[in-house]
Amino acid sequence: MHQLCRKFLLGSTVMALAIIAVSACTDFSSPPPQLGHAKVLVVDSATNAGVGNLALTLFLNDRTTAWAALRTSADGTGEFRPGDGGVLPQTYIVRIDLVGTGYTLAVNETNDKPLQVVIGETNTVNFKLHKISLGPPGGG
Repeated sequence: MHQLCRKFLLGSTVMALAIIAVSACTDFSSPPPQLGHAKVLVVDSATNAGVGNLALTLFLNDRTTAWAALRTSADGTGEFRPGDGGVLPQTYIVRIDLVGTGYTLAVNETNDKPLQVVIGETNTVNFKLHKISLGPPGGG
C-alpha cells in the first residue's frame, strides 16, 4: 500500500512539473496572427511625391464586392482596415478612383491591381499618377 501511494505521488509530481514547464513555454498573451496587412502607396510620376486624399477600394477577386476602402494620407500611403488588425489572407483587387482629382494614371500604369495578402505579412500596391494640366476656362 505504501509503495502504491509513493508511485501515485511521484506520478502526480512529474505530471505537475510537465504542466508547469509547458505553461511557462507558451505565450497566450496575444493571439497568433490570422490576418495580413494590405497597404497602398500613390505617388506623382513627375515628382515621386505622395498624393494624398485619394479614394481606393479593396475588392474581392470578383471585382464587384468591396471589402474595404481608404483615403490616402498626405504622404500618399494608406492601409486597409488597420483598426481591425488587417484583412483576411486572400487575393484582392485594389482600385483607385481618380474622378475629379486632377490626376490620371501614369503612362503604362494600370488600375485594378491584384494584391495577394498573406498571414502576418505586409503587402503593398503602388500606383503612379500623372497630374492633369488644365487650360484656362473657355479653351483660350
